[in-house]
Amino acid sequence: MPTSEIKKQLHNYIDLIEDEDTLLILNEAAEAYVINKPDIIDLLSPGQLDILDESIKQADEDRFISHEEVLKKSAEWYKKSSK
Repeated sequence: MPTSEIKKQLHNYIDLIEDEDTLLILNEAAEAYVINKPDIIDLLSPGQLDILDESIKQADEDRFISHEEVLKKSAEWYKKSSK
């Protein structure tokens, strides 16, 4: 597909997006690409990447504590510690 057609297709896709958050994400990605700003992933050390990979694996296997559960446990801990 010629470059001009790809650009036209991208413009059409963008015109179909109504969600502002999605547009902001696309804008940020395009800006980073144009100014060669590194992706945050590229700034992580090998050890950090390993930890991130393990976290993703755990989330995919539903081995995590939900935000709601963390809030509940935090409230319980706070009640116990403030006595």
